[in-house]
Amino acid sequence: MRALGPRRIRRGGRLVVVSDHVDGRSRSAVAAVRALAAAGYRPVISVTGTPSSAAASRHCAGLLRTPAVGTPGFSEAVDRLLDEGAAVVAASDAVLVALHLPGAALVDKTLLAKRAAAAGLSVPATREFFSAALLLEEAADLDYPIVVKPAVKTAPTEVARRVDGPAGLPAALEPLGGPIIVQPFSPQPMRAVCGVIADDRLVAAVHQRYVRIWPPDCGTASAAVTTLPDRELEERLPALLTGHVGVFQVQLVGDQVIDINPRAYGSLPLAVAAGANLPAIACRIEHEEPAPGIVRGRPGVRYRWLEGDMRRLLHDARAGVLTPGAVGRALLPRLGAAHSIESLWDPGPFLVRLAAVAKSRRA
Repeated sequence: MRALGPRRIRRGGRLVVVSDHVDGRSRSAVAAVRALAAAGYRPVISVTGTPSSAAASRHCAGLLRTPAVGTPGFSEAVDRLLDEGAAVVAASDAVLVALHLPGAALVDKTLLAKRAAAAGLSVPATREFFSAALLLEEAADLDYPIVVKPAVKTAPTEVARRVDGPAGLPAALEPLGGPIIVQPFSPQPMRAVCGVIADDRLVAAVHQRYVRIWPPDCGTASAAVTTLPDRELEERLPALLTGHVGVFQVQLVGDQVIDINPRAYGSLPLAVAAGANLPAIACRIEHEEPAPGIVRGRPGVRYRWLEGDMRRLLHDARAGVLTPGAVGRALLPRLGAAHSIESLWDPGPFLVRLAAVAKSRRA
């Protein structure tokens, strides 16, 4: 325990290692820390030397300094705490793979079509390319617009991007270092089902509709609202998530599955605000038999990632999609809405993220 440093904000309660993202700015890690602390756990943040938004939270019980994610020293440092009875909540795909956690196989998007078919679900038409060079060779033969994404995400910069023609392909591929997935772009609305799974049984479920995303076209939820459950979709999730235990998010465009996040995710505060504290439920079922039935999130609860939503609304205003009045109405606070890292009662994570953004813009 002394290796965690002197910081403590809560005595008692089980230690849970929350693995921060490799760049220290993970909103998923912040959400997990707050959710776990609210349930009486002591969340410890694994950090690699860079300023960490989650470590700046007043709910952080301590720091676990580790080598970089993916190196042998990283897993050894985390395993020492796990051997002492701590739990672990992953906040990135890289951590899932490095620690060989349940669900690690789900981060490989090349396997998504096969898994979805076995579950009776569909995915967009998908092509796989072993490298960016091979994809560029066929750039002229693709049907645009397309979405390019890494087969396995290993860095924060490796995100899905929309490409409208061959000229835009080199820039979109520059951050991607490994195998690449290509799918047609779909303008259909995005939604997600999030929850906890154990023993191939759904333990908790929260359904959400994306109101806005950032970046536009290929982004994550900047504004969302919980909805009534899609029971047919829920019945297919155990087959889709075979082998996983813990928190998950399944993202869809229309009725097609586009991604699986078998870990903590960015809009997690929405599930917690809707009454389903997913990280706490996942930690509890390690030692307790899950209660019968499914813990469900209430419909009608709203969420906002303020930084992303302001950027999206500004983008739409400049593009003429929204009038200034519509932007103003969209920005009005909503009673009971959940927020991402922005919090007056826990300002540290937002300040760290703000400083990181300012530094990147000066560079």
